Amino acid sequence: MRSKTKKKPYITIFLIILAIVIALFFYIRFSIKKETDMLSDTIEEEISKLLDLSTVKYNYTNVVAYKDKKKFNGLNMPFTNKGFLIKYSGYIKAGVDLKSAEIDVKDLKNVEIKLDKPKVLDNVINEEDSYVYDEKESVFNQLKLKDLYDVLVKEKENMEKEVIKKGILTEAEKNTKEILTSFLKNLGFKNVKIVFK
Repeated sequence: MRSKTKKKPYITIFLIILAIVIALFFYIRFSIKKETDMLSDTIEEEISKLLDLSTVKYNYTNVVAYKDKKKFNGLNMPFTNKGFLIKYSGYIKAGVDLKSAEIDVKDLKNVEIKLDKPKVLDNVINEEDSYVYDEKESVFNQLKLKDLYDVLVKEKENMEKEVIKKGILTEAEKNTKEILTSFLKNLGFKNVKIVFK
């Protein structure tokens, strides 16, 4: 009879200790998850403040000649020549749109960020810096504002193709990785993985 009552307190103490251990396990597990979720939200908020991370800017200046003649049955018509020279300057910015960033905080030391590939964010010709020279027109073929507009649109497209060929997007990807890795390491992460989708 005595031995049964002696065992009862041990079982009760054992069950209390087991309940405390289980409660601590779940508390620690969920508090770490909550902490990483909060950290993930904080990082997302900080990164979204950067919005478009313009990592590379390429300035350009160029002079282009425009010439046009009216044709009839494939033959140039006399006295219909028109043309001009235009000097223009502008810039192209390439980088990553950070609004689409997916942030996965693995734990307090490891983070992974998935980003869209870099793209051209801006391609601007400064109209104030554009100069038109050597204008020529005829009564039968007059210069129009649309002629100038069409030339500049085509030049913007050509410049964009040229800088992409020269590697502006590769440079933007490299700079984005460096900037974000430095930013996240300053927040205390040891292992930063950046993936471009």
